[in-house]
Amino acid sequence: MKKLHFTLMPLAALVAFSVQAQTETLDLIDVVAEHTGAKSKTNVVTLNDLNRRTKEDLRGVLSAEPSINFGGGNGGTSQWTTIRGMGQDQIDLKVDNVYSDAQFFHHQSRFIFDPSLIKRIDVRKGAGSASAGIGATSGSIEATTVDAKDLLRDGQDFGFKLNAGVSSNKGHSQGATVYGKAGAFDALVSGNWDTEENYKGGKGYTNLDGKNTVENSALGQRGLLAKLGWDLSDDQRLVLSHRQERYHGERALREEFDFTQSYAAAARNTDLKNGQSLSNVFAGRDRRGNNTYYILDRNGNYVPNYGNNDPRYRITTQNTTNLEWTGKNMGFVSEAKANLYRMEISRDDAGTKAKILTTGANVNFDSAIGDSHFVKYGVNVRKQEGKPAQLAAGAHNQEKLDTGVYVEGIWGFGPVTWTTGARYDHFDFTASNGKKVSGGDFNPSTGLIWEATKDLSFNANLNFASRSPRFYEVAIAGAGAVSVADDLRAEKARNTEIGFNYNFSDSISLNGSYFWQKVKNAHSLLNRTVIYNGALLRNQGYELGAAYKYDGFKARLGVADSTPEVYGSTADNTVFAVATGRTWTAGLSYTFAQPDLELGWRGRFVESETGTPSRGSSGGESSVKQAGYGVNDFYASWKANQNLTVNVAVNNAFNKSYKSHSQRAGVNSLTAAGRDFRLNVAYTF
Repeated sequence: MKKLHFTLMPLAALVAFSVQAQTETLDLIDVVAEHTGAKSKTNVVTLNDLNRRTKEDLRGVLSAEPSINFGGGNGGTSQWTTIRGMGQDQIDLKVDNVYSDAQFFHHQSRFIFDPSLIKRIDVRKGAGSASAGIGATSGSIEATTVDAKDLLRDGQDFGFKLNAGVSSNKGHSQGATVYGKAGAFDALVSGNWDTEENYKGGKGYTNLDGKNTVENSALGQRGLLAKLGWDLSDDQRLVLSHRQERYHGERALREEFDFTQSYAAAARNTDLKNGQSLSNVFAGRDRRGNNTYYILDRNGNYVPNYGNNDPRYRITTQNTTNLEWTGKNMGFVSEAKANLYRMEISRDDAGTKAKILTTGANVNFDSAIGDSHFVKYGVNVRKQEGKPAQLAAGAHNQEKLDTGVYVEGIWGFGPVTWTTGARYDHFDFTASNGKKVSGGDFNPSTGLIWEATKDLSFNANLNFASRSPRFYEVAIAGAGAVSVADDLRAEKARNTEIGFNYNFSDSISLNGSYFWQKVKNAHSLLNRTVIYNGALLRNQGYELGAAYKYDGFKARLGVADSTPEVYGSTADNTVFAVATGRTWTAGLSYTFAQPDLELGWRGRFVESETGTPSRGSSGGESSVKQAGYGVNDFYASWKANQNLTVNVAVNNAFNKSYKSHSQRAGVNSLTAAGRDFRLNVAYTF
């Protein structure tokens, strides 16, 4: 039986009706065709929430969601992400409907994201419906960047916002945004800079030097956004934007590892003897040929084998240019949205630069049929190219073209809403040795929602989705040694889900769901030379949550549990699925009317877990146990007036030493940050 590792045990009294946690400051909202394909409930984060928080990364923004986990480290590319235990190669991060599924290196997260530039974040879980886009097999995090119109107050033509923050563990941030409008045009320019030093681990953490700092965790971050909007008419709008996120610092080669932890030394060096010098260990291996992450110096002390993890100064930059058009009230077309984009991600490592170039377009239409029916249809196109820093003789840049078309109908029949969808996706793939392969898949979807009463509804859906073969790691693909199997196919996901939403009263709301997921033809790497369909992924689990509000008081409680399993051979289990312990989240807050002050507490509690999808730094596929943990955060947000907001937080208030389950398990995985006092001040004019 799993053991609960709660730091705050009185929470157990609230567990009786826990359900899928909602983002803490938001009520449930009605949407159409967001997940189940019919009128349903979803959770989002809005600009107002971001303005009243001290969080600087995606992990903090979505901390209330129990089904989403983030790895350790300071933001950026060390934070591996999972949704329902499904790994980073199975999910997507979309910003303004722009995204890529390519990766530089399997020891580095694919996601680059600055929440300071965002006005809204939505989360999809499991295989998406027909309208969800390319490769929607296991979920996505979808963000929308802020416009000048979102910041301008009534009657205002020009404004600016200044913000600054400081963190005790250890860092500081500053940012500025200028925005305005003139006639049919509006514009915004925004910049945000974060400097994070090597952070301190929780109570009991020490490195090999006897200090409590996590080496190679320092990170500099910069986020820039420029937007120009043009209202062509009352019903049509054109927006041109350019966004840049940049991360830089001395990073370990394997960013999700910490090879400097003192308690890991004995476990990694049983074959070494006291007095053995650095020169006695050849190429980072011991006498048995195993990788060694620690070695002994002449004085018999363990020291990190930096040559094995090769820390070096690295810069990762993402530049995105997006042209978006929206229209409505165009006869049969009720609403339309289209965008054309270019995204370039570069990885500058010790003077060598690899790139991933993505270009694409999406065209989406909505048409109402009578008063009760609705049809969505469109086209998605995406082209990607991986460019290693160097190409050996006979090697090629990897290339991939994804195209998809879809139609989705939402049919209202009194208390029942039925959704039907069909999607066809096709891919053309060129491997690093020049070999080409292509294929296509038809993916249906259907969903039902029955509103039993005005307060109680039940929903069910069955969605199929496919994901085309991903590039071999671009950073090391220049040798051209990796080919593809002749019969290589796209991964094919099936997700079945049932759930309910119940508004017990104006104050109490409950919801929950249970899901079954299967991904066949999962991509594997045979002898590190051929990409083929070598694995099967299975997952099932549940999410439950409850929310209560009365006047200024709010309470929420949620739990999520999933059991991902990998069958067959994969290149790396952890990019497909991670065994994640049952996760509980909770929150209490009270907002005073005068002064406009919110005081609150947030808790996240993860049970211990043992599972085969996880693996340690040794590369073995055996089952690994991950310890449970509980983390408590306290915060206050004071809106002094319409211009000035002051946010204060104490994260990990009890200085817990823990490791997230959303990364490799074992002694070498990154520890999370210890106690952290944060202050953020924002002034808007």
